[in-house]
Amino acid sequence: MAESPVNWEERAALLDDLILSIGQRLLRYFASKSEDLTMKDIFVLETLSRLGQATMTELASALAVPLTTMTSIVGRLVEKGYLERRRTEEDRRVVLVSLSSAGQTLFARQRQEYVQAVREILTVLPEEDQAKLLGLISEVLEVLSHRCR
Repeated sequence: MAESPVNWEERAALLDDLILSIGQRLLRYFASKSEDLTMKDIFVLETLSRLGQATMTELASALAVPLTTMTSIVGRLVEKGYLERRRTEEDRRVVLVSLSSAGQTLFARQRQEYVQAVREILTVLPEEDQAKLLGLISEVLEVLSHRCR
């Protein structure tokens, strides 16, 4: 018996729906948990937690936003006491951004909540399926990273 041809339009639509649905649910989850932070704010905190410090240009590139948008985001987070800005000695025009002590504490708490949420979500699947799911997502992201250069 011959297999029916793959309907790529249907698969693309399903993938769109799944990605949007996951994104919206994660946004709602973290919006309900945040302390007046946007998702971009949370991404900045996460990025600086990984990097330690970054220039405004590096942050804008990492979040794929214009430099002016990043300047606004960082400004708000500095005002809230979560980030610190300093100029480099080598080039006073370059501004380095890092987490403040309050930002580190906030990020650690939010990260702990995120890990707990992931645990609750993934434990509905057997460990073997969890590994498959994460592996498949990694493969898709790898393909996308090569195509989006």
